[in-house]
Amino acid sequence: MRKTSTIAQKSNNKPKGNFIESQAVAYLTREGYKVVARNYAFRGGELDIVARDGITLVFIEVKSVWNNQEGNPAARVNAIKQRKIWQTACHFLATQKAIAPKGFEEPCRFDVLSTRAYQKPLQFMHYKNAFEGHEVVPRI
Repeated sequence: MRKTSTIAQKSNNKPKGNFIESQAVAYLTREGYKVVARNYAFRGGELDIVARDGITLVFIEVKSVWNNQEGNPAARVNAIKQRKIWQTACHFLATQKAIAPKGFEEPCRFDVLSTRAYQKPLQFMHYKNAFEGHEVVPRI
């Protein structure tokens, strides 16, 4: 059996990730969130979903696993991933004035949505305030 390269695996996972993120948007909309951005990227970091929960701007990381051998998807949001999300969120707040007019004074939080895609029907675990930013003054 041939081992698939990491690049090939990632390109094969993109349609799966897009599907799960679309399902996550539908879930959030049903829960009363207003999605304001998707797949916002900056310097190697990406915000899967940015949404409003009332006045709070929520940066949402979506994680999924596709078989029961892959463990808890939310556990993949480790310290390195959290830092990349935080740095990207800081850039978002500094540059997206139409969505975040108060910039760094905007009330924000970081959530994680996880799912085990092999289980039907698809269900999300929503971890609100899953982590906090790492620095007081961002270095953009």
